[in-house]
Amino acid sequence: MADEFELATDIWDATFQRIMTKEPKLATFAYRKWSLFNLFFNNAKTVIGGDQLEGNITMDSEGNARMVGAWAQDALEKKNINAQYTAKWRHAKGGMMWNLLETSVNAGDQKIYDVLKTQFKSGMKDLYETVYLALVTGLTGASDYESPNSINTWLRVGTASSTGGWTGYRSRYNDGSTPGTAYDTGGLTSSASVNPGWASYYADHQGNIDESLLSLLDVAILELGFQAPTVGVNVNTDLGLSIPDFSMYSTKNVHKTLNNLYAKADDNMGYNKNSHWGTPTFMSIPFAYTDILNTARTSLYGTDPIFGINHNDLYPVIHADWNFETVTARDPNRSTVLKKLIWLKYQMWCDNPHDAGFLISRHPSS
Repeated sequence: MADEFELATDIWDATFQRIMTKEPKLATFAYRKWSLFNLFFNNAKTVIGGDQLEGNITMDSEGNARMVGAWAQDALEKKNINAQYTAKWRHAKGGMMWNLLETSVNAGDQKIYDVLKTQFKSGMKDLYETVYLALVTGLTGASDYESPNSINTWLRVGTASSTGGWTGYRSRYNDGSTPGTAYDTGGLTSSASVNPGWASYYADHQGNIDESLLSLLDVAILELGFQAPTVGVNVNTDLGLSIPDFSMYSTKNVHKTLNNLYAKADDNMGYNKNSHWGTPTFMSIPFAYTDILNTARTSLYGTDPIFGINHNDLYPVIHADWNFETVTARDPNRSTVLKKLIWLKYQMWCDNPHDAGFLISRHPSS
Protein backbone atom coordinates (compact mmCIF):
# COMPACT_ATOMS: atom_id res chain seq x y z
CA MET A 1 0.00 0.00 0.00
CA ALA A 2 2.87 2.34 0.85
CA ASP A 3 4.47 1.78 -2.55
CA GLU A 4 1.14 2.35 -4.27
CA PHE A 5 0.61 5.52 -2.28
CA GLU A 6 4.06 6.86 -3.15
CA LEU A 7 3.56 5.96 -6.81
CA ALA A 8 0.21 7.74 -6.87
CA THR A 9 1.80 10.75 -5.18
CA ASP A 10 4.58 10.85 -7.78
CA ILE A 11 2.05 10.62 -10.61
CA TRP A 12 -0.08 13.32 -9.04
CA ASP A 13 2.83 15.70 -8.45
CA ALA A 14 4.22 15.25 -11.96
CA THR A 15 0.81 15.71 -13.55
CA PHE A 16 0.00 18.65 -11.33
CA GLN A 17 3.29 20.34 -12.24
CA ARG A 18 2.42 19.97 -15.91
CA ILE A 19 -0.98 21.53 -15.32
CA MET A 20 0.45 24.48 -13.38
CA THR A 21 2.98 25.11 -16.15
CA LYS A 22 0.21 25.40 -18.71
CA GLU A 23 -2.39 27.17 -16.59
CA PRO A 24 -1.72 30.76 -15.42
CA LYS A 25 -1.65 31.34 -11.68
CA LEU A 26 -3.67 34.49 -12.03
CA ALA A 27 -7.20 34.77 -13.34
CA THR A 28 -6.25 36.88 -16.37
CA PHE A 29 -7.35 34.39 -18.95
CA ALA A 30 -10.05 32.62 -16.96
CA TYR A 31 -11.84 35.82 -15.94
CA ARG A 32 -11.17 38.48 -18.53
CA LYS A 33 -13.89 40.71 -17.11
CA TRP A 34 -12.08 40.92 -13.76
CA SER A 35 -10.13 44.04 -14.63
CA LEU A 36 -9.73 45.03 -11.00
CA PHE A 37 -8.23 41.66 -10.02
CA ASN A 38 -6.06 41.27 -13.09
CA LEU A 39 -4.49 44.71 -13.00
CA PHE A 40 -3.81 44.54 -9.29
CA PHE A 41 -2.18 41.13 -9.27
CA ASN A 42 -0.28 41.62 -12.50
CA ASN A 43 1.18 44.68 -10.79
CA ALA A 44 1.84 42.92 -7.46
CA LYS A 45 5.21 43.22 -5.76
CA THR A 46 6.92 40.31 -4.02
CA VAL A 47 9.07 40.53 -0.90
CA ILE A 48 11.17 38.05 1.04
CA GLY A 49 10.74 37.54 4.78
CA GLY A 50 9.44 39.90 7.44
CA ASP A 51 6.78 39.32 10.08
CA GLN A 52 4.84 42.36 8.87
CA LEU A 53 4.92 45.10 6.26
CA GLU A 54 6.31 48.47 7.29
CA GLY A 55 6.20 51.78 5.50
CA ASN A 56 7.66 55.20 6.22
CA ILE A 57 6.19 58.49 5.10
CA THR A 58 7.16 62.14 5.45
CA MET A 59 4.17 64.09 6.72
CA ASP A 60 5.54 67.64 6.80
CA SER A 61 8.49 69.85 5.83
CA GLU A 62 11.39 71.04 7.95
CA GLY A 63 11.37 74.33 6.05
CA ASN A 64 15.10 74.39 5.45
CA ALA A 65 14.95 75.36 1.78
CA ARG A 66 14.84 79.08 0.96
CA MET A 67 16.27 81.70 -1.37
CA VAL A 68 19.27 83.39 0.30
CA GLY A 69 22.03 85.88 -0.30
CA ALA A 70 25.61 84.81 -0.95
CA TRP A 71 26.73 85.68 2.62
CA ALA A 72 23.65 84.49 4.49
CA GLN A 73 24.22 82.42 7.63
CA ASP A 74 23.09 78.81 7.74
CA ALA A 75 19.85 78.31 9.65
CA LEU A 76 18.71 74.70 9.66
CA GLU A 77 15.99 73.11 11.76
CA LYS A 78 15.34 69.50 12.65
CA LYS A 79 11.74 68.37 13.08
CA ASN A 80 10.15 64.99 13.67
CA ILE A 81 8.27 64.82 10.37
CA ASN A 82 8.54 61.10 9.55
CA ALA A 83 5.93 58.52 10.51
CA GLN A 84 5.73 54.74 10.23
CA TYR A 85 2.72 52.59 9.38
CA THR A 86 2.35 48.81 9.36
CA ALA A 87 0.19 45.93 8.19
CA LYS A 88 0.23 42.27 9.19
CA TRP A 89 0.38 39.53 6.58
CA ARG A 90 -2.87 37.83 5.64
CA HIS A 91 -3.38 34.35 4.22
CA ALA A 92 -5.74 32.93 1.63
CA LYS A 93 -6.03 29.17 1.20
CA GLY A 94 -7.70 26.92 -1.33
CA GLY A 95 -7.28 23.29 -2.26
CA MET A 96 -8.40 20.02 -3.77
CA MET A 97 -8.42 16.32 -2.93
CA TRP A 98 -7.41 13.18 -4.80
CA ASN A 99 -8.51 9.67 -3.88
CA LEU A 100 -6.20 6.73 -4.62
CA LEU A 101 -9.26 4.69 -5.48
CA GLU A 102 -9.76 6.99 -8.47
CA THR A 103 -6.35 6.04 -9.84
CA SER A 104 -7.61 2.77 -11.22
CA VAL A 105 -10.93 4.23 -12.36
CA ASN A 106 -9.13 6.96 -14.28
CA ALA A 107 -6.17 4.88 -15.43
CA GLY A 108 -4.17 6.37 -18.26
CA ASP A 109 -2.16 9.57 -18.51
CA GLN A 110 -4.84 11.62 -20.24
CA LYS A 111 -7.64 10.63 -17.86
CA ILE A 112 -5.55 11.41 -14.81
CA TYR A 113 -4.55 14.73 -16.39
CA ASP A 114 -8.18 15.63 -17.14
CA VAL A 115 -9.37 14.78 -13.62
CA LEU A 116 -6.60 16.78 -11.95
CA LYS A 117 -7.03 19.70 -14.34
CA THR A 118 -10.72 19.91 -13.47
CA GLN A 119 -9.97 19.80 -9.74
CA PHE A 120 -7.17 22.35 -10.11
CA LYS A 121 -9.43 24.81 -11.93
CA SER A 122 -12.16 24.34 -9.35
CA GLY A 123 -9.76 24.90 -6.46
CA MET A 124 -8.20 27.97 -8.06
CA LYS A 125 -11.62 29.38 -8.94
CA ASP A 126 -12.65 29.28 -5.29
CA LEU A 127 -9.41 30.93 -4.22
CA TYR A 128 -9.57 33.62 -6.91
CA GLU A 129 -13.14 34.53 -6.00
CA THR A 130 -12.26 34.80 -2.31
CA VAL A 131 -9.28 37.07 -2.99
CA TYR A 132 -11.26 39.09 -5.54
CA LEU A 133 -14.08 39.86 -3.11
CA ALA A 134 -11.57 40.75 -0.39
CA LEU A 135 -10.40 43.63 -2.58
CA VAL A 136 -13.45 45.64 -1.47
CA THR A 137 -14.65 44.11 1.82
CA GLY A 138 -11.89 44.85 4.34
CA LEU A 139 -11.68 44.14 8.05
CA THR A 140 -14.82 43.49 10.09
CA GLY A 141 -13.39 44.78 13.37
CA ALA A 142 -10.35 45.23 15.58
CA SER A 143 -10.27 41.49 16.34
CA ASP A 144 -10.35 40.46 12.66
CA TYR A 145 -6.96 38.84 12.11
CA GLU A 146 -7.87 37.08 8.88
CA SER A 147 -9.18 39.70 6.43
CA PRO A 148 -6.63 41.71 4.44
CA ASN A 149 -6.73 45.43 3.85
CA SER A 150 -9.00 46.37 0.96
CA ILE A 151 -8.97 49.18 -1.56
CA ASN A 152 -11.31 51.18 0.66
CA THR A 153 -8.91 50.72 3.58
CA TRP A 154 -6.71 53.19 1.75
CA LEU A 155 -9.20 55.15 -0.41
CA ARG A 156 -11.71 55.98 2.28
CA VAL A 157 -15.12 57.54 2.56
CA GLY A 158 -14.84 61.14 3.72
CA THR A 159 -17.16 64.05 4.46
CA ALA A 160 -20.80 63.78 3.35
CA SER A 161 -21.84 66.25 0.61
CA SER A 162 -18.20 67.00 -0.17
CA THR A 163 -17.61 68.17 -3.74
CA GLY A 164 -14.06 66.87 -3.50
CA GLY A 165 -11.16 67.04 -1.09
CA TRP A 166 -8.80 65.10 1.15
CA THR A 167 -11.30 64.24 3.89
CA GLY A 168 -10.86 60.46 3.98
CA TYR A 169 -8.91 60.57 7.23
CA ARG A 170 -9.65 57.14 8.70
CA SER A 171 -10.56 53.67 7.48
CA ARG A 172 -13.86 51.99 8.30
CA TYR A 173 -14.62 48.52 9.59
CA ASN A 174 -17.09 46.42 7.64
CA ASP A 175 -19.14 45.96 10.81
CA GLY A 176 -22.69 46.80 9.71
CA SER A 177 -22.64 50.37 11.01
CA THR A 178 -23.50 53.25 8.66
CA PRO A 179 -20.76 54.17 8.07
CA GLY A 180 -18.54 51.60 9.76
CA THR A 181 -16.58 52.25 12.92
CA ALA A 182 -13.54 54.40 12.12
CA TYR A 183 -9.98 53.31 12.85
CA ASP A 184 -6.47 54.58 12.16
CA THR A 185 -5.11 53.23 8.88
CA GLY A 186 -1.89 51.32 9.43
CA GLY A 187 -1.88 52.56 13.02
CA LEU A 188 -1.28 56.15 11.86
CA THR A 189 -3.64 58.87 13.13
CA SER A 190 -5.04 61.40 10.67
CA SER A 191 -7.43 64.34 10.96
CA ALA A 192 -7.78 67.89 9.68
CA SER A 193 -5.20 69.00 12.26
CA VAL A 194 -3.03 65.89 12.71
CA ASN A 195 -1.27 64.26 9.76
CA PRO A 196 -3.71 65.64 7.16
CA GLY A 197 -1.31 64.41 4.48
CA TRP A 198 -2.36 60.83 5.34
CA ALA A 199 -5.93 61.50 4.18
CA SER A 200 -7.32 60.22 0.87
CA TYR A 201 -9.46 62.10 -1.66
CA TYR A 202 -13.25 61.76 -1.45
CA ALA A 203 -16.29 63.32 -3.16
CA ASP A 204 -19.99 62.62 -2.57
CA HIS A 205 -22.09 62.39 -5.76
CA GLN A 206 -25.24 62.07 -3.60
CA GLY A 207 -26.74 59.57 -6.03
CA ASN A 208 -26.66 62.00 -8.95
CA ILE A 209 -25.26 60.04 -11.90
CA ASP A 210 -25.45 62.90 -14.39
CA GLU A 211 -23.49 65.91 -15.61
CA SER A 212 -22.68 66.88 -12.02
CA LEU A 213 -20.79 63.60 -11.62
CA LEU A 214 -18.64 64.51 -14.62
CA SER A 215 -17.63 67.69 -12.83
CA LEU A 216 -16.61 65.70 -9.73
CA LEU A 217 -14.58 63.36 -11.93
CA ASP A 218 -12.93 66.27 -13.72
CA VAL A 219 -11.74 67.80 -10.46
CA ALA A 220 -10.62 64.47 -8.95
CA ILE A 221 -8.55 63.58 -12.01
CA LEU A 222 -6.93 67.01 -12.06
CA GLU A 223 -6.19 67.01 -8.33
CA LEU A 224 -4.70 63.50 -8.38
CA GLY A 225 -2.73 64.08 -11.56
CA PHE A 226 -4.25 61.13 -13.43
CA GLN A 227 -2.96 60.76 -16.99
CA ALA A 228 -4.04 58.61 -19.90
CA PRO A 229 -1.64 55.81 -20.88
CA THR A 230 0.63 56.61 -23.81
CA VAL A 231 -0.19 53.22 -25.34
CA GLY A 232 -3.80 52.06 -25.48
CA VAL A 233 -4.58 49.27 -23.05
CA ASN A 234 -7.72 47.18 -22.90
CA VAL A 235 -8.11 46.78 -19.15
CA ASN A 236 -10.50 43.87 -19.59
CA THR A 237 -8.01 41.63 -21.37
CA ASP A 238 -4.56 43.22 -21.08
CA LEU A 239 -3.03 40.91 -23.67
CA GLY A 240 0.61 41.80 -23.36
CA LEU A 241 0.19 45.58 -23.50
CA SER A 242 1.55 47.85 -20.81
CA ILE A 243 -0.43 48.05 -17.56
CA PRO A 244 -1.99 51.52 -17.16
CA ASP A 245 -0.70 53.52 -14.21
CA PHE A 246 -4.12 55.07 -13.65
CA SER A 247 -7.52 53.43 -14.03
CA MET A 248 -11.07 53.74 -12.69
CA TYR A 249 -13.59 51.12 -11.57
CA SER A 250 -17.32 51.39 -10.98
CA THR A 251 -20.75 49.78 -11.05
CA LYS A 252 -23.14 48.72 -13.78
CA ASN A 253 -25.47 51.59 -12.93
CA VAL A 254 -22.71 54.20 -13.30
CA HIS A 255 -21.51 52.70 -16.57
CA LYS A 256 -24.95 52.39 -18.13
CA THR A 257 -25.95 55.92 -17.18
CA LEU A 258 -22.71 57.50 -18.33
CA ASN A 259 -22.69 55.43 -21.52
CA ASN A 260 -26.13 56.77 -22.40
CA LEU A 261 -25.09 60.29 -21.49
CA TYR A 262 -21.99 60.08 -23.64
CA ALA A 263 -23.81 58.44 -26.50
CA LYS A 264 -26.03 61.49 -26.68
CA ALA A 265 -23.05 63.80 -26.40
CA ASP A 266 -21.00 61.77 -28.92
CA ASP A 267 -18.06 62.02 -26.54
CA ASN A 268 -15.14 59.74 -25.73
CA MET A 269 -16.95 57.06 -23.76
CA GLY A 270 -19.38 54.19 -24.18
CA TYR A 271 -20.70 53.75 -27.69
CA ASN A 272 -17.64 55.21 -29.39
CA LYS A 273 -16.12 51.80 -30.08
CA ASN A 274 -12.77 53.20 -31.11
CA SER A 275 -12.35 54.79 -27.73
CA HIS A 276 -9.24 53.38 -26.07
CA TRP A 277 -9.22 50.06 -27.97
CA GLY A 278 -12.92 49.52 -27.27
CA THR A 279 -12.68 50.05 -23.51
CA PRO A 280 -14.83 52.81 -21.97
CA THR A 281 -12.75 55.75 -20.80
CA PHE A 282 -13.07 59.12 -19.14
CA MET A 283 -10.57 61.72 -20.37
CA SER A 284 -8.91 58.73 -22.11
CA ILE A 285 -8.27 57.02 -18.76
CA PRO A 286 -9.48 53.37 -18.59
CA PHE A 287 -12.86 53.04 -16.89
CA ALA A 288 -13.72 49.42 -16.08
CA TYR A 289 -16.96 47.79 -14.97
CA THR A 290 -16.44 45.94 -11.67
CA ASP A 291 -19.26 43.62 -10.68
CA ILE A 292 -18.46 43.37 -6.96
CA LEU A 293 -19.01 47.12 -6.63
CA ASN A 294 -22.68 46.70 -7.60
CA THR A 295 -23.31 45.76 -3.98
CA ALA A 296 -23.79 48.84 -1.82
CA ARG A 297 -21.59 48.58 1.27
CA THR A 298 -22.78 51.29 3.62
CA SER A 299 -20.11 50.49 6.20
CA LEU A 300 -17.34 51.11 3.71
CA TYR A 301 -17.89 53.16 0.57
CA GLY A 302 -21.63 53.71 0.18
CA THR A 303 -23.47 53.24 -3.13
CA ASP A 304 -22.34 53.41 -6.76
CA PRO A 305 -18.68 54.02 -5.98
CA ILE A 306 -16.06 55.10 -8.48
CA PHE A 307 -12.56 54.15 -7.40
CA GLY A 308 -9.80 55.98 -9.25
CA ILE A 309 -6.57 54.12 -8.59
CA ASN A 310 -2.92 54.96 -9.11
CA HIS A 311 -1.50 51.45 -9.47
CA ASN A 312 1.99 52.72 -8.70
CA ASP A 313 0.91 53.65 -5.17
CA LEU A 314 -1.76 51.06 -4.36
CA TYR A 315 -0.97 47.38 -5.01
CA PRO A 316 -0.79 43.89 -3.48
CA VAL A 317 2.41 42.78 -1.79
CA ILE A 318 2.96 39.01 -1.93
CA HIS A 319 5.38 36.98 0.17
CA ALA A 320 7.82 35.38 -2.27
CA ASP A 321 7.60 31.97 -0.58
CA TRP A 322 3.81 31.80 -0.70
CA ASN A 323 2.76 33.16 -4.08
CA PHE A 324 -0.09 30.73 -4.83
CA GLU A 325 2.22 27.93 -3.66
CA THR A 326 1.03 24.33 -3.23
CA VAL A 327 1.52 21.97 -0.30
CA THR A 328 0.78 18.24 -0.41
CA ALA A 329 -0.71 16.53 2.63
CA ARG A 330 -2.30 13.20 3.48
CA ASP A 331 -5.75 13.19 5.03
CA PRO A 332 -5.36 11.77 8.58
CA ASN A 333 -8.93 10.48 8.60
CA ARG A 334 -9.02 8.90 5.13
CA SER A 335 -6.16 6.61 4.25
CA THR A 336 -6.64 6.82 0.49
CA VAL A 337 -7.02 10.58 0.21
CA LEU A 338 -4.35 13.12 -0.72
CA LYS A 339 -4.77 16.88 -0.32
CA LYS A 340 -3.24 19.64 -2.37
CA LEU A 341 -3.47 23.02 -0.62
CA ILE A 342 -2.85 26.35 -2.37
CA TRP A 343 -1.53 29.18 -0.21
CA LEU A 344 -1.28 32.92 -0.80
CA LYS A 345 0.43 35.13 1.79
CA TYR A 346 -0.21 38.76 0.93
CA GLN A 347 -1.52 42.17 1.92
CA MET A 348 -3.00 45.15 0.12
CA TRP A 349 -0.46 47.95 0.47
CA CYS A 350 -0.29 51.67 -0.22
CA ASP A 351 2.72 53.98 -0.42
CA ASN A 352 0.68 57.11 0.27
CA PRO A 353 -3.15 57.35 0.36
CA HIS A 354 -2.93 61.08 -0.39
CA ASP A 355 -1.67 60.32 -3.91
CA ALA A 356 -3.02 56.79 -4.44
CA GLY A 357 -6.33 57.77 -6.01
CA PHE A 358 -9.85 58.82 -5.14
CA LEU A 359 -13.27 57.57 -4.12
CA ILE A 360 -16.46 59.16 -5.42
CA SER A 361 -19.70 57.63 -4.14
CA ARG A 362 -23.06 58.25 -2.59
CA HIS A 363 -22.08 58.72 1.04
CA PRO A 364 -23.27 55.94 3.40
CA SER A 365 -25.14 58.44 5.55
CA SER A 366 -27.24 59.82 2.67
